Order: sequence, then structure tokens, then C-alpha cells
Amino acid sequence: PNGPMFYKGLYHLFYQYNPKAAVSSDSKVWEHAVSQDLVNWESLETAIFPSEWYDINGCWSGSATFLSGEKPVILYTGLDNSSRQAQSMVVPKNASDAYLREWVKIPQNPIIVPDKGIDASSFRDPTTAWLGNDERWRVVVGNKEDLDHEGRALLYTSKDFLRWNKKQQPLYSSKNTGMWECPDFYPVALSGNLGLDNSVIAGTDVKHVLKIYLQDNQFDSYTVGTYFANTDGYVPDNTSADNNYVLRYDYGKFYASKTFFDYDKKRRILWGWINESDSVQDDVAQGWSGVQ
Repeated sequence: PNGPMFYKGLYHLFYQYNPKAAVSSDSKVWEHAVSQDLVNWESLETAIFPSEWYDINGCWSGSATFLSGEKPVILYTGLDNSSRQAQSMVVPKNASDAYLREWVKIPQNPIIVPDKGIDASSFRDPTTAWLGNDERWRVVVGNKEDLDHEGRALLYTSKDFLRWNKKQQPLYSSKNTGMWECPDFYPVALSGNLGLDNSVIAGTDVKHVLKIYLQDNQFDSYTVGTYFANTDGYVPDNTSADNNYVLRYDYGKFYASKTFFDYDKKRRILWGWINESDSVQDDVAQGWSGVQ
């Protein structure tokens, strides 16, 4: 699941899809479906597909963010001919269309590229962005550092959502954990049943969740902790991604989850992908693999 959102009365879900086969490959596109009730879905046209040098080998995972004026944009990971990964943006061709049928790649792409010293083959899956008190946007990108096999949630900031700068320190990192895929970072209230928008500033009544997919052990894991907005640091509460107390969203073949804040009902909803346990031969025979 990628880029879930609620927009003009409709729930939108994008998802990774291989149009050429029943099993996964690098040549992924973003398929798109809409619903009024999160149960009954209507499939729409492909939203994002490889067409430019920076994503010609596949359009991988990403997230949606609402900018000022409730304008939705999507950040996603593209792979070039050398399998280098970078983050690019698409915007609706017609924002008045509740179905958001067409998306356009901006001419500035790619807008977040790996700096020198960052493994360009492990630099993917941008999160939903949040806006700080300094009016700068922040977004996390998953990464690993080979020397210490360190998983990292790299943090980038921007004033205009186009020109991004990497913070000197990651939002959070942990040695010997390997690649952190599909990160998700969002606030949760300590009381009540309502969800919170991603840009809610940390306070005494708010905690934050950092979710990552640990590629080494293939778990969708998370920690609950404190986000220090003044330093852009995150400290887990008595748990971390590299010890035995790590929390898991779910068990079994549960992978690459993504949450979003439902502005209509003021709740946070989590989408997961069940990768199943069928063999490749079974997947090919049935013509599909994996369910949302």
C-alpha cells in the first residue's frame, strides 16, 4: 500500500503493481483505487509509471502529503538504469477531480538525491511529510550504512517542498539492523480515541511512532517514543529496533504497512500488505500475488 488519503469525499489507495507478471519485479507501477467506505473499491487508471530517466527501472513506494490549500502531492522512489534510487514528486493534473485520475511528474525531479557517502541502492520509501514550527517541511527516507550495518531514518527539510536538505543526524538510527524499508512516522495522543495529523507538534500529551520494515528479519516493527521538535531527534521509550523488546504490528507475512490520517473521521488508519506464503509457481498459476 502506498499514499493512502481521504480527498473530497473519497478514500484513495495506491499500491505497488507489476503489470508484466504475477510476481514482484523492479518494474513496478502505482495502481490506484477509490472507495466511499473503505470496503467497496473501484479501480482507476495507473497513477504513476516508469517514463523518465530517474524512474525508468521502476516506481517504488512512497507517501502522500497535503500541502497548504489541501493540495495533495506524492513523493515516491524511482530507480534509474543503474538502479540508483532517488525521490521524485507527482501532483494532480486536475485537483478539482475528486478521483484524482491523472498525476503529473514535476520538471524538477528528482528532488531528493543521495549525497556522497550514501548507498544509492538503499535509499527509498519517503514518508508522509510534516510541517514544523519553523515552517519547514520534514520527510524521512529509509537507508542503511554498510560499515556498521546500521539502519537509518534519514531526515530531510524544505521550505518549498522542492529543494531539500539532509539533516546532519538521522531522525533515528540503530547499528546491526540492516536496511530500514517503508518507514512511517506519526504522532499519537496519550488519551482518547482520535488520531492526529502528521504535523501535530510534540507535547506532553503526544507520543510518536516510528515504524520500519526490518529487511534482515522481515518484520514490520515499531517503537513508541518522544520526538524533540527543536532538535529533530527521536528517542524510543524503553525499546528500540535492535533489541528483543521491539514491537511488531502483526505476525505472519505482514509487510510494508502504511498509515494515514483520515481527516473525515479524525482517525489514523493502517494499511498492510499480506505477502502470503504461496510458491512462485502457485502465484503464476493464479495470476496474482499479495493482498491489501
